[in-house]
Amino acid sequence: MQQSSKQAFANAKSGILIEIRPATLGDLAAVARLEQQVFTSAVYPDFFFRQAHDLWPDLLLLAWQGEQLLGYLLAAPGQQGPVSLGILSLAVAEQSRGLGVGKFLLNYLVQHCPATTKQLWLTVAPDNLPALRLYENSGFIQQKYTADYYGEGEGRWVLVKYLAAEV
Repeated sequence: MQQSSKQAFANAKSGILIEIRPATLGDLAAVARLEQQVFTSAVYPDFFFRQAHDLWPDLLLLAWQGEQLLGYLLAAPGQQGPVSLGILSLAVAEQSRGLGVGKFLLNYLVQHCPATTKQLWLTVAPDNLPALRLYENSGFIQQKYTADYYGEGEGRWVLVKYLAAEV
């Protein structure tokens, strides 16, 4: 991906135009604020977004409507390099849910990930039904469930989307 790569999506129901683009350094404070609003616990610290931007600038994607940040997606290469990208976080502002922001961010990632990427993977809490629906409707499949993925009582589904046919 290139830092200047932008794409606009329109929500068919509302007609709202949503611009998806990689983050700039100037965007990181807004990303950190959104993180704190969406995730009340287990929040990434502010400095993490700076580090993520330094390491994977093309994989920290933002959804904007004008000057308003609607959501973000952060992905990173797995142990095998860019052949497998892990989605570390996808957050959508509460007032922007239902507009297709998560779907647009996922579509942008699929369209702009490195040509060598063969799969995307992520984890999701089993009780996060809206996220599970989003991911399954976007072609992710449940690969396995781990009861204590993030520690005792913090179970997660691991979901995978294979891109070989799409890339």
